Amino acid sequence: MKEDLMKTTPTNQDNLVDRFDEGEDVLDYFETEVVLTIDQLTELSPILNLSALARESGIKVQTLQAKMRRGTPLSGGESKALVGTLKRHRLATVA
Repeated sequence: MKEDLMKTTPTNQDNLVDRFDEGEDVLDYFETEVVLTIDQLTELSPILNLSALARESGIKVQTLQAKMRRGTPLSGGESKALVGTLKRHRLATVA
């Protein structure tokens, strides 16, 4: 009965480790649909103040500009910070 309950209950902080150890799917715990790429940022640049976005995300403006110019991928931390800032302002990108 416990197994049936675990399969119907969404993965959360309390059952994440147990489910992972048992080999169950735990991807529903993570936000896998939210990915921000340097290409998406470049496409947004005509309509979004990316310098303000970078500053509020704690990323150096020059770093973001250089990555956009070179096409260098964002690090996981940079992407997470940028997405977090967009979410705080109730904005999101769609793949």
